[in-house]
Amino acid sequence: MNNLIKKLCNALKVYVAMIIVTFSLLIAQANPAFLQDNLFSKRLFAYSLLNNFSNVIIGALLILMGYQIKGNIKFIKNYVYIYIVNLLIFIGLFWWTRSFTISNLYDVVLPITRNTYPVVLGAISALLIKDKLKNWFKKCRLSAILGGYAILFALPSIFNKDILGLGNGNNIVTAFLLVALGIVCSNVEIDKLHVNKKVITLISMSVILNVVLALSMPYISLKVHGDFSTAYRFNVLTSISVVAMSIVIFIVGQRLKINVKIPEYMGLLVLLVYSNDFIIEKIVNSNTSLKILLFKSCIVTIIIAFLGWLLARIGEREHILEKKLSLNDEKTIVSWISETIVKMITYIKNHKHNLVNIVILYILAYCSFIFMSPHFTSPHMDGESYTSIFFYTFFIKQNMLLLNFLLYYLIYKFIYGITNKFWLSSIITYVITAVAIAADAIKIYYRSEPIFPTEVTMVSAYGDILSMVPKPILWITIVVLTILIVFIIFCETKVPQRKLNWKSRLLSILVAIVVFGSSTRINHWNSIVSKWLSSYGNDPAFWNQEWGVQQNGALQQFLNNIDTNIMESSESYSRKKVNKIAEKYERQARKINKDRSNNLSTQTIVFNLSESLANPNRLKGVELSKNPLLNIDNIKKNTTSGLMISSGLGGGTANMEYMTLTGLPVSNFSPTIATPYTQVVPNSSQTLTINNYFKKSTAIHPYRGSFYSREVVYKKFGFQRFMYLGSKYKINHKIKIGTNPYLSDETAYQNTLDVINGYKNGQFINLVTMQNHMPYSDYYDNSGDYQVNGDMDDSEKNTISNYSAGISYTDRAVQKFIEQIDKINKPITVVFYGDHLPGIYSNIDGNSLEARETDYFIYSNKYARQHGAKNLKHVKYVLPIDFIALTAEQTNSKVSPYYALLTEIQKELPTIKVYAYNNGKNPVFVDKKGKTIKYKQLTRKQKRLYNDLKLVQYDLTAGNQYLYKTKFFNVTK
Repeated sequence: MNNLIKKLCNALKVYVAMIIVTFSLLIAQANPAFLQDNLFSKRLFAYSLLNNFSNVIIGALLILMGYQIKGNIKFIKNYVYIYIVNLLIFIGLFWWTRSFTISNLYDVVLPITRNTYPVVLGAISALLIKDKLKNWFKKCRLSAILGGYAILFALPSIFNKDILGLGNGNNIVTAFLLVALGIVCSNVEIDKLHVNKKVITLISMSVILNVVLALSMPYISLKVHGDFSTAYRFNVLTSISVVAMSIVIFIVGQRLKINVKIPEYMGLLVLLVYSNDFIIEKIVNSNTSLKILLFKSCIVTIIIAFLGWLLARIGEREHILEKKLSLNDEKTIVSWISETIVKMITYIKNHKHNLVNIVILYILAYCSFIFMSPHFTSPHMDGESYTSIFFYTFFIKQNMLLLNFLLYYLIYKFIYGITNKFWLSSIITYVITAVAIAADAIKIYYRSEPIFPTEVTMVSAYGDILSMVPKPILWITIVVLTILIVFIIFCETKVPQRKLNWKSRLLSILVAIVVFGSSTRINHWNSIVSKWLSSYGNDPAFWNQEWGVQQNGALQQFLNNIDTNIMESSESYSRKKVNKIAEKYERQARKINKDRSNNLSTQTIVFNLSESLANPNRLKGVELSKNPLLNIDNIKKNTTSGLMISSGLGGGTANMEYMTLTGLPVSNFSPTIATPYTQVVPNSSQTLTINNYFKKSTAIHPYRGSFYSREVVYKKFGFQRFMYLGSKYKINHKIKIGTNPYLSDETAYQNTLDVINGYKNGQFINLVTMQNHMPYSDYYDNSGDYQVNGDMDDSEKNTISNYSAGISYTDRAVQKFIEQIDKINKPITVVFYGDHLPGIYSNIDGNSLEARETDYFIYSNKYARQHGAKNLKHVKYVLPIDFIALTAEQTNSKVSPYYALLTEIQKELPTIKVYAYNNGKNPVFVDKKGKTIKYKQLTRKQKRLYNDLKLVQYDLTAGNQYLYKTKFFNVTK
């Protein structure tokens, strides 16, 4: 009974000590308000004392481990177990918080080189050579050793200079020294030491000094420095007061026979938590409530106790690791290291072919990056310096390079698992990989985008592709394949490699299937796969596939493009249902067209997306000294105008383009669809856009054409010409404002006027400007005209001023353009809209309506107004999909059944919040007053309209495209 009580008391002491340590670490990480405010409080002094005691406990723990634990070579096994536990903790914390950084991953995989848990390593290092240290210390006088320790820790504490490089004690050396101090004590019978008044006085002074320093330093720091920068100077493991207090606790405990037994694994786990910042950071997880932190401390202590007990049981029963590592009491650390080096050399010799295979796969993975850049320069945006792709890939994107290597290795293991032939599997993997890299490189060179999964699955096209390949190349390919086959047969016969057993083969196949199968969840934003890859550094970059493949590697970018569930299927979807919708809106089109006299195809229509244009004055927290959009506001007063609800904030330009050209809202798509241009359009056999109603259509973008795969998309949309920098249709009138690296909006409008004047009949122009793209640096001389008031720092104010100066130039260019088209004697209508707000406002709620409101107007020139065009009533809120219907109405043009549906949507349905992605389920709307309306609040007619649009969208993008076989897109007379 007495033994049980002693054990319980011992356990209670250990658990309380662990709670104190963990609680102190969590508070320091959470950094609550009382630690940030330069004010005295009871909590501040209580924390200072708690922090001090936690370091004293760690010091005493290290001394006690050196005193109690029997050290030997088998402690290498303990380190391996701690390594595995830390890896499992990392996985568990990721599962809980769904985030980590690549630095965190390197820390957990390479703990020694990354100094992840140095205190653990220092303690184990001392225990590995405990016998040698013990014998060496026997030769020295105890007073000399203690005097050396006193000097070692006293000098940095007194002079506040880290002359020995020990820092705050969270390092290998400090842990080694304190464990070694415990080993020193193990040479002495502590309970028999003579204790006189001097010793008692010294012990009392150590305790008093430690407590006084812990309580007084916050006061001293605030009085001397005006803050708490040195408040915890003596609350570190290297402080002489903390070390002295740790020794006092240890000695008193031994003298009073308070036999606190520290299980070795539990002690190591406490040190792991103490020294591994990632664990504490994730446990806190932004919560600063002291009660919750205390509760978490208790939970962590229970987990440590359980893991310590579990590891102890495993360590007692499992000896396989000891045999594998050749660990036994007879060996010294030096002899074990020498023996291990010999074994490693032997392993390399015996597995040289496998190691060469790994090197080749790594080189191929490296090639899958460098050949994705036609000019061998790193991915960049204008304003960033160009650097070699060779350097960029190896030193900056090493994480993604390793990921691609592992994927190629899994392909090899999969084939090896099936064939059980090393040479066959290796060479097949090399050939497949090389062909895929070459195909990607060729496509990137000609079309600025990689191979998509949809293209690989187009098996029917392979025959046509082969028919286009010159016969000499086909013959060369056949010869090369024949040589490879002969080489494989020779190697398998003359240099055979070991066969895998059935378990290894099955495991190789299953792991490859699971890993590659998980790619179907990459774009499900809250899935484990998505969170893991995004934390690891994978950025699909659907907005620029060329940039994405250079960032992520060919294979990973290919996998990124697999998970594209466009829309969820509807039970009501059928050919019969679609035909009914076509007939319904054909009748509606006839009804609309009775009162309209013009044809859209005879008009000149300009859809002008103005990059990042939205008046900052509209935001609640921003006040400008001058209106940067004075001319545009005046134009808006006299024509159809209002606010457009954008699906993006700080980005997403192509999604606005997609909606304006197709009339389909992106909010109806699955959340896996980040960019329809690269994820939906390639999957569709055909896509109808407004330009298809014109004999001539031109796209203009005074920048690169590769962004969002515009070159490919515009061609599929049926644009006859795409004018961009580097295209065969040159951008003329190149003007830049100040030091802005982008071409001005004036350039864009001058080129648009050239196109308008170059064709006398009706045409469609899609103009996408670039002047106001980020970054918003100090490009302009007039930035000072736009002073900003609001609750934000000076840096943000400066950025807003720069941005406002930029859009003021757009404002003038737009006014000039409007004046110029008014002089042209043919009907011209301009749909002008900002695509999204710039991502420069820190205090804006991304889900609020004001964060998605941009300026728009629809202006018809004088000639158009004289020939039937009319201004519409002020439409406060519109969607990008509304522009087609509004343009047709303003120009008095007849509509197709599809545009009749869009007309009804615009007139009858509240504006859809297109930034609320949810597979089209439970959509959210905005009424004319800006109030949110839920789907269930809609009338029966409105619900029917929305569901009709949704079904049409499904048929056109994810269904069988039955509507193309009807008259749904024909203009009804």
